This record gives sequence, structure tokens and C-alpha cells, in this order.
Amino acid sequence: MASDRDQAIATAIGRLASADNVPIGIEHVCRACSAALGVAGVSLCTIGDLGLGEPIYATDAISERAIELEITVGIGPGMQALEDGDVVVSTDLASRASLHQWPVLVPMLGALGVRAVYAFPLTTAEVTVGVLELYRAHPGMLPMAALVDGQLFADYATALLLDSDRGWRGSDVDYLLAGPLSEQWARVSQAVVVVSAQLGIGVTQAYQRLRAHAFTVDRQLRHVVDDVLEGCIEFTP
Repeated sequence: MASDRDQAIATAIGRLASADNVPIGIEHVCRACSAALGVAGVSLCTIGDLGLGEPIYATDAISERAIELEITVGIGPGMQALEDGDVVVSTDLASRASLHQWPVLVPMLGALGVRAVYAFPLTTAEVTVGVLELYRAHPGMLPMAALVDGQLFADYATALLLDSDRGWRGSDVDYLLAGPLSEQWARVSQAVVVVSAQLGIGVTQAYQRLRAHAFTVDRQLRHVVDDVLEGCIEFTP
């Protein structure tokens, strides 16, 4: 029964938080999801002010890089799930269908060793507030039970973000969104403002220019952001 699975998932998440002696956070949702579903990694991002996702947590370096690549390129399973509010699955990124759908992103993910992706939207009242993304190192469909659990983990994360009472001892949104990854992404927003001022354009266009530059010079977006904020890169019209 779904209620039994809900309880099992809540227990697994709570157990991780108790072991860390901290309130339940997004980290515990991602870590419990990765362990329960046996995937290589998990990331979670929320919808950002500029329309794309903003990473909150990733279970490992590859997952962190994978979601950053999606956001840099602006397309991919996670970004599609954010936009459409539907589960997006690619059981084989090397397939012709995936290559046709995401021709730029797929080779990048392949270079990381990501072979399959499953993106579960965080949706409430028909509004998508984020996406939980699972990565596998080999192609293939997850078992149906695992797909159901993936959505349950996404639902738990949604409720956690919108209802702090789920957090052990109570927690607030600032705590849930805090962490090294979200702090790094806050610098992206700062850099966008700088580029906007340098070019005399809106922040949405400035964000596109910043991401396009990172892609063109084949550098991680965070490194380009650091250079912008440190004055090593200056954008000109």
C-alpha cells in the first residue's frame, strides 16, 4: 500500500537525520532516495528566479556536475520535468531518441559516466517547485516499484519545502535550502547582476550570456562566475 511505502520512506529519511543529530533536510531525502533505489546518485533543485533550476543538494560529485551541466545548457530531463511538471525518463542516454532530444547535453553526461536519468517533479497544486533527479551508471528502466518510490521521495521533498513541521524538531526553509551547493549558486545570481550591469541588459538575458560563455569556453559555470565576481572576466556589448 502507498501508505506503507510513505511510512517506510519517512522512516528511512528520519533515521539519517537522527544519525546526523540534525533536523530533516533535503540532504537526507536525497541520500535516502539514493540508497533505497540503488542508483548512482541523486540531485535536487528548486525553480529559480530566472526560470531554471537552482541546485540544492547532490549526493556526489558526478550528480552535482550533471545538474550543473543541465542548467548551463538549459535543457535536459530535469529542466523538462520542471517545465512540464511530468516525470521525464531516459533509460538509455545513448539511444537515438535521447541524442535527438538533447544532442548537446547527452555527450556531456556520457563523459561523466551517466547512462540513464529519471526526473521526478516536485509539484503542488499544479505548480512545479523543483525536481528530484536520479542518475544511473548503466542503461535500463527502474522497476515499477522503484519508480513509484521515486515519486514518493519527490512528494516528501515537496512537503518538506512547503511544510517545515515535517522536519525533526521543526525546520525552516532557510535551513532546508542551506548548504555548500546552494551557497555556490547564490554567487551565480550575484554574477548575473554584474553581467547585466556590464551589458546594460535584463537579468534573464545576462543569465543566458553567462551560461553561453561557460559552454563556449568549456568551463564549469561556477568557475566562470568566480572570475566575473573577482573581476577577471568583464562582458562587453
